[in-house]
Amino acid sequence: GPGAQRPRHAPHRTHLSVSAARHEATCWAGNCRHLAHTSSDMGLGLLRAALLFVGSSLLYSELYSLPERSGSEPSREGPSSPREAKTPPSREKNHSTQKDEELVTKGNCGVAPLVNVLKGSRIIGGTEAQIGSWPWIVSLQVQSGSNLVHICGGSIVKERWVLTAAHCIKDSRDPLIWRVVIGTNNIDGRQSHTKKMKVKAIIIHPNFNLQSYFSDIALFHLKKAVRYNDYIQPICLPFDVFQNLDQSTKCFISGWGRTKEEGNITNMLQVAEVHYISRNICNSEKSYAGIIPDTSFCAGDEEGAFDTCRGDSGGPLMCYLPEHKRFFVMGITSYGHGCGRKDFPGVYSGPSFHQKWLTYHLNLESNGIANIHVLLG
Repeated sequence: GPGAQRPRHAPHRTHLSVSAARHEATCWAGNCRHLAHTSSDMGLGLLRAALLFVGSSLLYSELYSLPERSGSEPSREGPSSPREAKTPPSREKNHSTQKDEELVTKGNCGVAPLVNVLKGSRIIGGTEAQIGSWPWIVSLQVQSGSNLVHICGGSIVKERWVLTAAHCIKDSRDPLIWRVVIGTNNIDGRQSHTKKMKVKAIIIHPNFNLQSYFSDIALFHLKKAVRYNDYIQPICLPFDVFQNLDQSTKCFISGWGRTKEEGNITNMLQVAEVHYISRNICNSEKSYAGIIPDTSFCAGDEEGAFDTCRGDSGGPLMCYLPEHKRFFVMGITSYGHGCGRKDFPGVYSGPSFHQKWLTYHLNLESNGIANIHVLLG
């Protein structure tokens, strides 16, 4: 979870010093930030950290059972090689349409009605988040026997749409077994404003790559629209503002993941402040050595004191832009080498790198999700 402390002693695993070794070990060595699920798991004690990947499958719907298919469509949103440290696509000048603008600024996105999250001493590493302070954050849970088990985080971006990481979904692709829990800071408690939403479809980015985590982004389409209130609000998408992100931007991570590398997940939502870390630093030899894909970037702090961990995957990196007076989901928690380690900050998938894909799906009419040839065409 946010605020995971760097371990006192180095773990038993040898340090990944070679790019290729890091590339192979991105997830299975314990670097994923989701919680695994199998149908026999009956509780949190049996959760395992395993590899959850989707390949290039695009849509899982309650109406259709789709086989995996190869991603034959070439990427329009950046180079295919994740090792190439080129200028991120989002830094290029982009001409947004009116629809894009509506997705970013229409309504009251990125504002927490109950809490001024920029004031008060509670915003420090690993502190519990007040109810209503991050009203767009959701817990993505899977039915396991008679229990619902937290797998990943996500964020509300529109009345029927939740943004998350693609790697969260590999072992649990059936929308019928997922629930999106909204309006809560305590996933173990019952709060009057908490809702459990059913999922109609799950859409994976077609360019998601299981080795590099390229395009680690997905959308959950809810059966019913959420009703916004003080505890349930959307966060703004970062189209045309990602270029404003720098080390001075106030950014926060929040989730129900582990509070230390070998710990358990927490029932109470945790929050910590982090900052953007440049690609040059993050892809340097002493850090990730060039494996950060062009669709991702890093955030954390230099000492590794504040970080996301397992169970936090899919949750938002939330950055406040004072000129807009709103929070934007600049990143989606993707992976990291361990949790809270010096020189290995969290890696976040960038919605800005996937603007065309997001705009297309978020602008679909609600009944268009069942139009399978539209989604697969």
